[in-house]
Amino acid sequence: MENKELWEMEAYYIAQALVDYVMMPSPQKIILGGGVMHQEQLFPLIREKFKEMLNGYIDTKELENLDSYIVPPSLEDNQGIMGAIQLALLALDK
Repeated sequence: MENKELWEMEAYYIAQALVDYVMMPSPQKIILGGGVMHQEQLFPLIREKFKEMLNGYIDTKELENLDSYIVPPSLEDNQGIMGAIQLALLALDK
């Protein structure tokens, strides 16, 4: 989709949620998946808006490189099934 205003707004709302997540549980990495995130042009927009909103309030090692902090899933769309398989394997080991 080429509607730039739409993706800017979407990126703004996602970035706003991510800032909230960083302020509370402070994750080591944020992995964004799902259908909307197939729009890969969102990642740079989200990172840019996230940085603007955070405005240097938190300064951690993880936040130094947003390209490696806010990322797409490494398992493409297979993370659900792979997680289920891993849980089953762990249950078998007990």
